[in-house]
Amino acid sequence: MLNVVLVSGSFVIDTLIWRMRLLKRMRSIWLPFMGKGRIKTIRKSSSKLRFLDIVADGFKIQVMSSFGRSGAERADFDSVHSKIKKGDIIAITGLPGRTKAGEISIYATELPKPLSPCLHVPPLELEDVEKRFQSRHVDLMVNPLPLHVLKARSFIINWMRTYFLQREFVEVSTPILAELSGGAAAKPFETSSKVFGSDKKMQLRIAPELWLKRLVVGGLHRIFEIGPSFRNENADATHNPEFYTCEFYEAFTDIEGLKRTTTEMLVNLFSDFEKARPQRFPNIEAYSSRNLTIEVKAPFNEIDFIGGIEDALGCQLPILDESDAAERLLEIIDDNEIGRPVNCTLPGILDYLASEYLEPECIQPTFLTDIPACLSPLSKTSRRESDGQLVAHRAELYVGGKELANLYEEENSPFEQRRKFIEQNKFRAVAALEAGEDLPIEILEEAEQVLPEMPVDESYIGALEWGLPPTGGWGIGLDRLVMLLCNVQRIGDVMTFGGLRGTVLAGRGAHKRVEEGGKEFTAAAATDKTRDSLE
Repeated sequence: MLNVVLVSGSFVIDTLIWRMRLLKRMRSIWLPFMGKGRIKTIRKSSSKLRFLDIVADGFKIQVMSSFGRSGAERADFDSVHSKIKKGDIIAITGLPGRTKAGEISIYATELPKPLSPCLHVPPLELEDVEKRFQSRHVDLMVNPLPLHVLKARSFIINWMRTYFLQREFVEVSTPILAELSGGAAAKPFETSSKVFGSDKKMQLRIAPELWLKRLVVGGLHRIFEIGPSFRNENADATHNPEFYTCEFYEAFTDIEGLKRTTTEMLVNLFSDFEKARPQRFPNIEAYSSRNLTIEVKAPFNEIDFIGGIEDALGCQLPILDESDAAERLLEIIDDNEIGRPVNCTLPGILDYLASEYLEPECIQPTFLTDIPACLSPLSKTSRRESDGQLVAHRAELYVGGKELANLYEEENSPFEQRRKFIEQNKFRAVAALEAGEDLPIEILEEAEQVLPEMPVDESYIGALEWGLPPTGGWGIGLDRLVMLLCNVQRIGDVMTFGGLRGTVLAGRGAHKRVEEGGKEFTAAAATDKTRDSLE
């Protein structure tokens, strides 16, 4: 028994393709359909037949425009097809179907209707990274993968938002501009406001953490925020001065609860993403076909921070909160002949050892646990009975050898928090003393080998005095999460306009500009590749 399906109307192209694939084995009666998109290619088969490829939302479909089906006069048929060019946006009315080769196509029953002309000749390809980001609109027009990555980014962010809302978390927005930007060890952007005058410096936030914990103090016990933060630091493949994060805070949750939530969330996200990928962003490579297969499944691996370094070095580390710990760590480094780090403070040495010995082991999802207290000024700490080390109630999640998420039991003692803020700044003073006159602390800071000066945030400590319940805090870099799911290697590829360099240099690509009527008033030499003739 055959099912007969009547389909008509005006669909976006990806919806039409999906419906055609769904109805592949069914006898379907199609009524006239209107599709709109940009002309990718034009091929002249004969004087009475044209083949057009049109694209929209990252999907392409073939159009067969024949004089016989159009019902138009021959002069009108020739005139319309002589005027439309590659890059123009048109509307096509016709009947969906398949060619003998099985390709989904639209058999036009009317002449193409021009909607918007393109005044430039679209290049056949655009591979140079700088030019792609400087002219992102052209990049998206020419290359299908970046467009699918941006659609995947939207899917991921909305999935995260839905995850929290379904668990009765409250979404909030916290200040981006304030007097002090705390919550992380990073150099902020500084500006001023007419509200207070140019003499009072303002800062863009480097993290929303301290604002969010104030809300927990006030009684919002399950909150999250998705939004941008800003750090005045260098850019590379995985860092951009402006970046997106998701942070949540939940009262009465400990580090074990945070690890369970993280595992559940990411396992479900990766599963749902792979289910949606073939239909919604098929240009993204399937997880199963990648060279480096990362299996996001429960339970995640765990590596004890101190124990992992001890296993790698083959010796026991000193008690890390003792006064000579840094000196004794340097002796161990010298004995192993691995070279000293530039920043020889205790946090600098431990970061160095972790990057050398722990992070490369974290290809599959792995929690680094029991991180030394000196690396975690905002986390609760305790002394382990097993070895006497002072450790933070904190874990870091690494995937593919890169940090993805941070999990904390938040410090809720105002007295301990003030002490930890002060202690953190002492490490900077030690670095300045060790560097001496030959290497000023400002140069180390510029090279990001030492943390910037962080004033004690008395306003935040004052909020803690009102009582912060035992709270679990969590943050993830959304840009890196999108990179991981989409298998791209540069953070700029998952940002709408390619990161800071792309936004500052936007529009400086080599593209002709035209005045009304088509007259050029500036031009860059066009290559043969961009002057390709219609096929």
